[in-house]
Amino acid sequence: MYSMEFKKVITAILLELDKHNIPYALIGAVAMGFWGVQRDTVDVDILIKERDREKVISLMKSFGYDHIVSSKFADQFAHILKDMGLIDFLYTRREKGIIESSKTFRGGGIEIQVALPEDLIGMKLDGISNDPDRELQDLADIKAIVELLCDTLDWEKIKEYCKITGMEGMYGKILGFKR
Repeated sequence: MYSMEFKKVITAILLELDKHNIPYALIGAVAMGFWGVQRDTVDVDILIKERDREKVISLMKSFGYDHIVSSKFADQFAHILKDMGLIDFLYTRREKGIIESSKTFRGGGIEIQVALPEDLIGMKLDGISNDPDRELQDLADIKAIVELLCDTLDWEKIKEYCKITGMEGMYGKILGFKR
């Protein structure tokens, strides 16, 4: 099990992404934390443009990370030093989308691009549609986001995510999470 020093790792990696002009958005449980939704995690998930994939692989290897999993849409890296943790990079082909609409937070002396809550919900829906075994955890994450942020969410955007992921029936369930 990894015991990651999240602040140290995130700061180091995001500074390098900025230095190499690689646009990104934090996603997953770490991004949820920026929005006030707390959930345990063992990794950091980062969304980047597919065109920057090879640069990121080289960058992570230069940090001493091993490239342990590769698929069409993602790469996972692990470091021999357990406090450097697991890092997942997911890739997008879209020129305009989650990365461009991300919100900037300041932390650890750097600016951090974090996916919007609606986009996190959209990614959770996509995850469920591609792997139904993820439904329990991803629905719990969606519920936590909605319960905390329901009054500020763009419900039309969430409805559109339900449509484009083929999960139109999930919209009513998500609406039911409102307090």
